[in-house]
Amino acid sequence: MVELRADARRNRERVLDAAEEVFAASGPDASVDEIAKRAGVGHATVFRRFPTKDDLVFAVVERHVAQMHALAKDALRSDDPGAAFFAFVRGIGELVMSTPGLHACVVHCGEKPGAAELDELGRKIVARAQKAGAVRKDVAPTDVQLLVRSALTTAPEGQW
Repeated sequence: MVELRADARRNRERVLDAAEEVFAASGPDASVDEIAKRAGVGHATVFRRFPTKDDLVFAVVERHVAQMHALAKDALRSDDPGAAFFAFVRGIGELVMSTPGLHACVVHCGEKPGAAELDELGRKIVARAQKAGAVRKDVAPTDVQLLVRSALTTAPEGQW
């Protein structure tokens, strides 16, 4: 990748920040014009950095998944695997529910950037919590994913 000039880097970050806000509120159907306006750049600037809207969605999802990776890595560094497991689950819930449109963007992407690594981190978090006796041995990491996803998608608004 070619190194961008400082102003181009700033514009790219402003576009990503604006896209994250707009997609979080409206999902992948949000307007690129609205993103450009919120970023304070022209429509062409958005497309210069992200040739298609899907490229922009993918870049925002990458950021979102990176936040989840950070939560997972924090959990794995914790001295208390049980508390770390529950903090991780709650942190993921808070992140997803604070940016509901980003979940629709994740679904829209199809291929999830960083998903395999996140799944592996999740398996380690569950295994550590099981070894510590905080999570039952018969609970699979996929069970945890399903339970969290169910809680987040079926709870009344604001009550996940």
